Amino acid sequence: MDFDRDVSKYLDKHKGEPSVGSLIDSDDLKYINDLYGHDAGDAALKTFAKVLEDNFGQLGKVCRNGGDEFAVFLKRTTRTEGRAIFKKLFRQKLTFSYQGKDYPYTISLGFAVYPDQGASREELLNKADTALYAVKMTGKGTMAAYHPDMVKEGRAQLGFNLRDLAVNLPGAFFIYRADDGKILFANRELLRITECSSMEVFIEFIGRKVKGLIAPEDYAEAVESCDQQVGDSDDTVAHMVKNPYFGQIYYVILSPKPEQK
Repeated sequence: MDFDRDVSKYLDKHKGEPSVGSLIDSDDLKYINDLYGHDAGDAALKTFAKVLEDNFGQLGKVCRNGGDEFAVFLKRTTRTEGRAIFKKLFRQKLTFSYQGKDYPYTISLGFAVYPDQGASREELLNKADTALYAVKMTGKGTMAAYHPDMVKEGRAQLGFNLRDLAVNLPGAFFIYRADDGKILFANRELLRITECSSMEVFIEFIGRKVKGLIAPEDYAEAVESCDQQVGDSDDTVAHMVKNPYFGQIYYVILSPKPEQK
């Protein structure tokens, strides 16, 4: 890869001179693909690539690592300078255009400093990757500089992320869009309760809409409960949030009613 070769050559030629390596993710590309299609996802990536080139191309090197991840290398840059440069990126309103409409998106960024935190390109970007992972574990949409307390083994030792937690919650859990009742996510326990072997089978079973999951006689009450954000029944708790891609969505946890004694 030209990026790897050029950065390695630069570091060999400028040994000891401060530089910054960064890894940057376009958050929730999967959601963009699911909601608007892969053409929209490609539009988002192309727009983001141009944003990175416009911001950092004159300061160093930019490349796409694959998927939704990009690498940025800043020449002759200290930790303090790098942080200030990256903050300018986060102050920008990031949007991509698709079929004549603008959509917002967020990014996550981790960076590390040569030579203090990495004596080679590979080590430098590994530290940046560790910082990026720390951002992802705390909710995305921000940046972090590498710190020794960020243990790289966390990827293997922890072995989970926020999606894993949602999938494996002990209670039944699902997410649906408020404006049309479309179910966007269901965890394993809900699939088990509905005797569905996969999300695809579940979607076919309920018709993708929350109406297919709730008995008709209970639907009005359930919607009212969600509108109040905290269900007033014994077996439902809901919370509404605003999502940049899906608009108003509900997170709903279902728990069994206690047995009557």
